[in-house]
Amino acid sequence: MCTFRLAGPLLLSLFVGATVFAASKPDFTGTWELDVKRSDFGNLSKPARMTIESTMQGDAMHSVQTTYVEQESQSAEFTWYLDGKRHSSDKPVPGYSVTRWEDATLVSDRQSNDGAYKETIRMSLSADGKTVTETVETKNPSGTNKEKLIWHRKVQ
Repeated sequence: MCTFRLAGPLLLSLFVGATVFAASKPDFTGTWELDVKRSDFGNLSKPARMTIESTMQGDAMHSVQTTYVEQESQSAEFTWYLDGKRHSSDKPVPGYSVTRWEDATLVSDRQSNDGAYKETIRMSLSADGKTVTETVETKNPSGTNKEKLIWHRKVQ
């Protein structure tokens, strides 16, 4: 599951639902667990735990991210359109996103309508399909941040 993170690290959820549009595209669907120890959160607080469940719905992916902090958990949902076109969004702030493939890397650029919040997420899957590396670069009125998150696929 950010500097777009008005509701916690919501936008981290992007990578999980990415589908196979072609044989060369990684399949990010399933359940994923954040490797908190190996991840770098930049200047953001480290969660106790984070998971993402992602499924495909037509040409879009739906992700549910749950972030655990101390005794509480917070869930956030987002739908990602993988067609490379601009799509309006109201989460976490009113704006838009463009999600596209750059070879085998899934890239999502998000921006608020006023341009004050910008975020770029890049995700790639390991050759064995068990680990995702996600980078999240954000810019907002409070400053900038860069995260490197390591996710492991949970076996069902």
